[in-house]
Amino acid sequence: MKSKDMKFRLIISAAGLLITVICTILSVFTSIETTSVKIIGSFVSVVIVSAVTWKFPKRFFVLAILFDIFAAALGSVINLYKYIGFYDRFVHYLSGILLAEAGMIIISFIFEKSSIKKDIPVMLAFFFSSACAGFWEIYEFTADNILNINMQGSNLNTMGDIVSGVLGAVTYLILSVLCRRLCGTKKDSDKK
Repeated sequence: MKSKDMKFRLIISAAGLLITVICTILSVFTSIETTSVKIIGSFVSVVIVSAVTWKFPKRFFVLAILFDIFAAALGSVINLYKYIGFYDRFVHYLSGILLAEAGMIIISFIFEKSSIKKDIPVMLAFFFSSACAGFWEIYEFTADNILNINMQGSNLNTMGDIVSGVLGAVTYLILSVLCRRLCGTKKDSDKK
């Protein structure tokens, strides 16, 4: 890994930790309802996400850290899940974008040497992300029933989470296709 890339990733990881510190300070000195487990978990998640995604493409690394900040530091430590009604939907929407990017990385790796049309991997990334949204809700349903906790809340919440994740995947699909077409058109015109 190049020194410049490593420095960039260290800065992004440090920013994630700094935002978590700021959220922790806010929660301690205000009346925000949180727990020490949420605070510790938020710090641990920044470290784990940074370590796990360190060698992934830069765009995925940044998306993963941003998602972690929104889900853990802002969502759990500052407890925006409680204070902003649509916040859970927003985080699921972001997960749809992140998972579509993950699907794109996997599919691009598989089809790297293939001559298939470039929009096919984007479509497969959309389906990958949509499936992950469903699998996450199956996990929550299973945890609710086995551990007798209330992660899902209601069927309305479950379906809203799935729809939000799929909308994030749709956003990724549309932006990817537009970007490929615009960038592809520019490259074609550069060749002439």
